[in-house]
Amino acid sequence: MDTFLFLLTDGISNGAVYGLVALSLVIVHTVTRVANIAQGEYLMFGAMTLASMLDGAIPPTLALVMSGGVLCALLDLYPARRNPGQMLKTLMRYVSCGVVLSAMVWATLRFGHAMLAATACTLVLVSTLGVVVYRLTVQPAINSSAVVLVMLSVGVQMVLQGMGLVLWGADPRTVPPIAQGGFQIGSIYVSDQTAFIFVVAVAVMAGLFAFFEFTQIGKALRATAINRRGAQLCGISPTHAGLVSFGLAACFSGAGGMLVAPLVTANVDMGFLIGLKGFVGATFGGLSTYPLSIAGVGLVGSLDAFASYGASAFRDAIVFFMVIPVLLWRNGPASRMGGDR
Repeated sequence: MDTFLFLLTDGISNGAVYGLVALSLVIVHTVTRVANIAQGEYLMFGAMTLASMLDGAIPPTLALVMSGGVLCALLDLYPARRNPGQMLKTLMRYVSCGVVLSAMVWATLRFGHAMLAATACTLVLVSTLGVVVYRLTVQPAINSSAVVLVMLSVGVQMVLQGMGLVLWGADPRTVPPIAQGGFQIGSIYVSDQTAFIFVVAVAVMAGLFAFFEFTQIGKALRATAINRRGAQLCGISPTHAGLVSFGLAACFSGAGGMLVAPLVTANVDMGFLIGLKGFVGATFGGLSTYPLSIAGVGLVGSLDAFASYGASAFRDAIVFFMVIPVLLWRNGPASRMGGDR
């Protein structure tokens, strides 16, 4: 019984991290139709950026965001080349964003409280990276077929993973836990970091629900997800919705990376497997339904934990095999008739 409870606790912790990735995938897919295979790499960037910040070094993510921002600026300046006023406005917007990001990183390293300030700064940088990736890759191809968008996300995943290897190298980084200590639940010891992961995941899910239900931006994203053309006719920009969705998704995945890094050691390969497991959980909801996706990641996390105990050599294969019956179920007769939407 003690072993069962320990594995169940571990499974809940794993499921909470996978849940953050799954929520990110659902947000992106419902708004932009992109099954974002690269979502796990934002988790890696969150963990590695936090490790750099805690070491007192300027995170390479800042240079990557700045370089991407220059390319975004060039793309936005070219259509406005005959309008000097618009060009100046666009240029000032990008310059001000770059100055704010640089000042934020400098102030964090110079004056900030180590963990709290580094965490906030990391979230901003990773969220901005998500916005930059959308502007450079998805936005120019937003009207392409689903197959093209999936291939595009695979390419982005490869580039981001390669960039992570170039920027940080292959050596793992140690990240101290955000929450120290632990407590007993019966005979089971639960670390504060594990409890913190669960609390943050629940808070993010509740916050996401409130965001979509009660805020103007959230309602605009929901409208875009339901009917892009209708939302556009109502004055909602699908482009802005895509930027917001990618920024939010990168923020959630980056948060997952910072939470799990103390438990698994931060490294440039950590995002791919966790991202795929989050994807498996998200497929329970067809990449569009939050409750089923959350139930899916709970099952994936528990299966992952129990498989690591009973069949550790096949734990990943067992988890990924789940996607086959799920896809068969999602494409069954009820799904084709729209009965599960």
